Amino acid sequence: SSKPKSQDEKDDESNRHYLEDVHGIGASVLPKSVRDMCHIEIVGQAFLWHQIRCIMSILFHIGRGQEKSEVVKELLDVKTNPAKPSYDLASEAALVLQDCTFGQLQLGRTVRNLWDVQKTLEQRWERHAIASERAKNALDSMKDETEVRWTDVVDFVEQIDKERRRKIQKRSKQLVHDDGEVKRALTAKCPQQTSTLTWGAAVEIIQNVLGVFPFPPNGSSESQQKGLTESSIHVPLMDRAKGTTYEEKVQSILESSKDKSSKRKMRYEENIVKKRKTAEEDKAFYDHKLQQGGSSV
Repeated sequence: SSKPKSQDEKDDESNRHYLEDVHGIGASVLPKSVRDMCHIEIVGQAFLWHQIRCIMSILFHIGRGQEKSEVVKELLDVKTNPAKPSYDLASEAALVLQDCTFGQLQLGRTVRNLWDVQKTLEQRWERHAIASERAKNALDSMKDETEVRWTDVVDFVEQIDKERRRKIQKRSKQLVHDDGEVKRALTAKCPQQTSTLTWGAAVEIIQNVLGVFPFPPNGSSESQQKGLTESSIHVPLMDRAKGTTYEEKVQSILESSKDKSSKRKMRYEENIVKKRKTAEEDKAFYDHKLQQGGSSV
């Protein structure tokens, strides 16, 4: 005989609809350089708060080689990993609600409105395109026309390498020795005929030796960028501190709300307990949503 499902299991099934409602994810051709854009489109019936920014944050970590793709399955296994590890959301700057489709609703648009929107977007594109070209011109000029001393490049690289080893040692609580790899790499790239080199060549050497770049990681927000330095090290997601689970949050509300008039307990009962639905009611809700023009679940 099958064991009857607990209310928590029923709530979990109901909440899982939000994950199942993501119907597809696709990406444009992979960028060839750091200046190219990669467009990712996610199609779904409904989305949770910050769901897309969480998804993209994980994908950025994988794309940068900091995490393996298997981490996605690990994070979605809520039985093994019921709590979300601590990580920053991807920046909202590139997040766009591209389209909303209503199967039984035809939206009307006038030529005048579309003309005005077209003008606004053209002006916006021109402003940003000009700003982009000005910044690119400044970068190119600095790389080609500015020279730096080789000894300064060596000092810069060795300082960052030393700071990195210090952070790794502090985290692992084990002594991290300098194996001379950085010095050997610098020796191999040392200019032979001159004591100076162009800034463009220096940047390329720094990137190749240390694997750092003079721009913030893709998808990071301004608040994240403030805490990032060239010596920052990546802590694997599954090794990070975890947040509280859904069950722990509910238990905290119930235990700390001995007073029946507690606002937290009242909100919980109003929004969760009184609104719980049976499996049949859930099915009826989604069937009705499909009849209104939604895509299949």
